[in-house]
Amino acid sequence: MGFRVDQKPVMEYSEGIMAVPAVPGAGKTFIVANLAAKIIKEKLKKREKVLIVTYMNSAVNNFKNRIKCVLEEQDIKDINSYEVMTIHSLALRILKDRPDVVNVNENFKILDEAQKSVYLNECIKSWRKFKGERIFKNVLNENGLKSYNNKQERYWNNFLTIVTALISELKLNDIQAENLDNKLKIFNNKFSVIRDISDIYKNYTKRLKLDGYLDYDDILILAYKALKRDKKLREKFQKKYTYIFEDECQDSNIVQYKILTMLSEKSGNLVRVGDINQSIMATFTPSDPKFFKEFCSKADKKYTMYMAGRSSKKIIDLANYLVEFIINNHYQKQCREALQNQKIQEVKGIEGLKNPSNDESNLYAFLLPSWDKEIEKVIESIKIFKKKHPNETIGVLITSNYKINKFVEKLDKENIDYDNLSSISKDKVKIVNIIGYLLKFLAEPDSSIKFKIFLDVFIDDKYDKKDLILQFIDNYKNPYDIIYRDFEKIKSNNNIVLLIKIIENIRKIFEYYYISIDNLIIFIGSIFDFNIQDKALIQAVALYVKNILREEKNVVLNDIADRLIDKNNPIFVHIGEIIYEMEGYEPSPEKVTIATYHKAKGLEWDCVFLMDNTEYNFPYTLKDKIQSDYWYIKEEIKNPVALGKAEIEKLKGNIVSVNPLIKSRIDVINEKVRLLYVGITRAKKYLILTANFNKNSNSFKTQSCSRYFQVLKNFINSKEV
Repeated sequence: MGFRVDQKPVMEYSEGIMAVPAVPGAGKTFIVANLAAKIIKEKLKKREKVLIVTYMNSAVNNFKNRIKCVLEEQDIKDINSYEVMTIHSLALRILKDRPDVVNVNENFKILDEAQKSVYLNECIKSWRKFKGERIFKNVLNENGLKSYNNKQERYWNNFLTIVTALISELKLNDIQAENLDNKLKIFNNKFSVIRDISDIYKNYTKRLKLDGYLDYDDILILAYKALKRDKKLREKFQKKYTYIFEDECQDSNIVQYKILTMLSEKSGNLVRVGDINQSIMATFTPSDPKFFKEFCSKADKKYTMYMAGRSSKKIIDLANYLVEFIINNHYQKQCREALQNQKIQEVKGIEGLKNPSNDESNLYAFLLPSWDKEIEKVIESIKIFKKKHPNETIGVLITSNYKINKFVEKLDKENIDYDNLSSISKDKVKIVNIIGYLLKFLAEPDSSIKFKIFLDVFIDDKYDKKDLILQFIDNYKNPYDIIYRDFEKIKSNNNIVLLIKIIENIRKIFEYYYISIDNLIIFIGSIFDFNIQDKALIQAVALYVKNILREEKNVVLNDIADRLIDKNNPIFVHIGEIIYEMEGYEPSPEKVTIATYHKAKGLEWDCVFLMDNTEYNFPYTLKDKIQSDYWYIKEEIKNPVALGKAEIEKLKGNIVSVNPLIKSRIDVINEKVRLLYVGITRAKKYLILTANFNKNSNSFKTQSCSRYFQVLKNFINSKEV
């Protein structure tokens, strides 16, 4: 297959530092895979390797398969000349080589992000009992205090997000917990977010050390330190990886950038590919698009991949118009660099490859009087589209998980099949309920009601013999009779094969009934046929229970079960968001895909609905309501993450000249417009933007459509599409 005119300069690369900005749908994976194959064929010496670093685990397998296919097509048999991994996998490999260099025990364990949430949640609970409740209430405004009793779980779940972000910032800036008190003296008696969370940070660090864990931030910073301190270690990896490619580098953080720069120092061969216009994670992770922007300005070579075959010209024109409007006309001058002047062009010069036709494409924009009316309009449109285009895919992008739940309730009533990719879909927390109701039964094994409830939760509603199984167990007043007394008699019943398997596992569980509850949960996860994500969540549940047992000596099985099935317990929603990655997800015409704008990155559909384009979700001016500002916290400290990051800069000895609250608002405005851009560029043929307005006497609930929606709607109408 040939290469486009914008791809050819990239494919001519042979050595040096190269930056490759690329528009959405430009074929970043394709070009990196082909360039890696070319380097393997033409440039590599014996024992040298090409290293490809990508952001997500799901992208690792995609790259491996792509490169393998290219090598096979070119009859290149040296399949061991490349490695693909995430930055954390690379850092782990470095650290395991010489843990002693940074005083780490070689038997350290890895604390994944889900487990990290459990540990931090328990540290927050301890802090809350000690003095945290008082400190927290002191920062609430009048409305926050009034609503505290009803909304405290939500507030504390938000606090977990705040603490997670700031502890990551502290670690990646190498500000260690044991040195923090001394550093904090520079603030004297002034209010300090970092001082308030310092006890949580110290407790978290202590617990990890006690249990032999390192979290991902530890692994990154320690790997960097090990490379910096140990010349032999550094040279070993520099010699091994003579070419380094990084994908999605708009999502890099400073430590990742430093590690890859250090590894490429000797060879001088580093290629970084990304799209600043798709940087949509910087406001809630340590990533920052400025690192890629700086790299682009300093690289020996810079080639932009500006062609994309994904979308029709109508959709491309709309995306480009948004870029043009932001750069030239944004009301906030500080936001005119939110999008780079990187216009998408249609594919040309490649036989058999062209963009979807404008004749089979269209754009629409609808403004509705409420969120409920917006839902009705979209569902009505989905029905019409599916009838007209039964073989085409549909994606519905919504701004929050909460609103997705409201939307899918309506889809259920309309019997429209869908895939819910949100982090709090029922499927993603179902495993916690299964474990909870199983523990409920184990606490009262003679309860036929609790046995039936467990089976009802465990067996999928779509299983055709579910009702038959539930009716069958109604014949038994005591579960003991079916599990033991009559088990041999019923084993041959082909209508209850699944029930037999469940009972066999329950019998095994009873044999291990004497072990601790956390280990019992791990054992349950090992004997049932759960998928890899469910098993990861079960590990997190076990860790959560282990921490409870450590803190509360008199807790019993039934107490643990109640906490697991408590719908108001937010920790597992948070963990589920971390664990469930859309590995290998491909939209299909049979089902409508429902996702947040963030989850949609990397996906594409024939028809895309972009919902909830309100001022709150896509703010335009500094006067608009901003999501990173917590409405229930006092005005001067309403964005604790922004204040905490500014304090970290001061702890490093840097001068902070800009008001951090204003800077954070600008950052959010910039990131939100990039999020809208990402949404637009998911569509191939049809794009429908919807928004709603709500005039309410309560000023907080009053909202209007976003300025961007108005601008794009006017553009659509002017083109008469």
